Amino acid sequence: MQNNIAIPSSTSSYIKLLQLAISVVGIWFVLHSWVQTSQQGQAILQSQAEQLMRENLITLSQAAAYLIENDQLDGLEQLTRNIAASPFLYDVVFYDTNGVRISWSEASAAARVMYGKFANQSLVPLVQEIRSEQQLLGYIKISLQPDTKLNPSFARWQKLMQHLLLLLLATGLIGYLLRRSFSRFSRQSVRLTKP
Repeated sequence: MQNNIAIPSSTSSYIKLLQLAISVVGIWFVLHSWVQTSQQGQAILQSQAEQLMRENLITLSQAAAYLIENDQLDGLEQLTRNIAASPFLYDVVFYDTNGVRISWSEASAAARVMYGKFANQSLVPLVQEIRSEQQLLGYIKISLQPDTKLNPSFARWQKLMQHLLLLLLATGLIGYLLRRSFSRFSRQSVRLTKP
């Protein structure tokens, strides 16, 4: 015995509108999640770059401690030039215990100019004490450029996120095509079962 109950067309329209609304919300959620994941990944990579630079700064302070202890200011200036040659850094400054500059790179300027609200670019200052055993010999300050173009990991992260977006779009297209195929099969099966 077959049950042939006619469904009103208004119910069918409501169901289709509900499906469309759920689809739009789902697409928004997926894209919003993708954007947030991309931003979180960039923040993680930036913090990792800062942490690596802090570790390098500790090593540089040990080298500077040796040079300052042995009054090798020419060596300290050479170290300053070599450090400043890095594309990741904007400036390098060595200070004595009183905060007077001993050696600095060409791009060095006053802190209020470099880090103030009217600064031309965003810089991350990192400061490390220069110590020999327990004696304070001075400080080293570097300004890290948080430019994502300088770090190859950022480029790889962007490429990975682009691939993920393409996969999400392909998944949506495949889901749409499967839905259309199944709806055709269900319509054909309904036609075949009708007397």
